[in-house]
Amino acid sequence: MEKMETGLNTTIGEVIRDLSQISQQVTIVSAEDGLRDRRCAKVCAGTTGRRSSNWINYSTTGLKIIVNISECGFVTTPTVTTSLEGTSSHWKSSGGSEIYSATTKSFTTYIDAKSASSRANASGWLWNMEWVAVGYTC
Repeated sequence: MEKMETGLNTTIGEVIRDLSQISQQVTIVSAEDGLRDRRCAKVCAGTTGRRSSNWINYSTTGLKIIVNISECGFVTTPTVTTSLEGTSSHWKSSGGSEIYSATTKSFTTYIDAKSASSRANASGWLWNMEWVAVGYTC
C-alpha cells in the first residue's frame, strides 16, 4: 500500500489496524430483544429542544410528547433514559422518566404538571425532553 501522508506519518492501513485494537466503548449487558453483536451497539442522544418541543395537551393537568429517535438507526428497541429540562416548574411535575410505546423510531412520555397545564405553559417554561438511547444498529 502506498504511504499517504496524514501529518502523522502513518498509512490508512496502520490507522485501521490501530482502531481494531481499541476496546469496545459501548457494552450492552442486557436487552429486551436479546444481546447481539457488540460492534453494533450504539449510544444516541438528543433533546426535543427548548423552543421546538411539540407538547400535546393530554388532560387538564397533563401533557405528552412523542420523541422521534429514527435518526439513530436502531434495528431493535433501545433502552431509553429521559430527563425533563426547563426554566420553571418542571420540578413539580411527575412522569418525565416514564417511557411508553418505545420502538426503534420513537417513544412517548406523559407529564403530570400537578396543576392546570397547557402547551403554552410548557413552551413558556422552555420545557424539553432530553434523552439517551442505547441499542443496536445491526
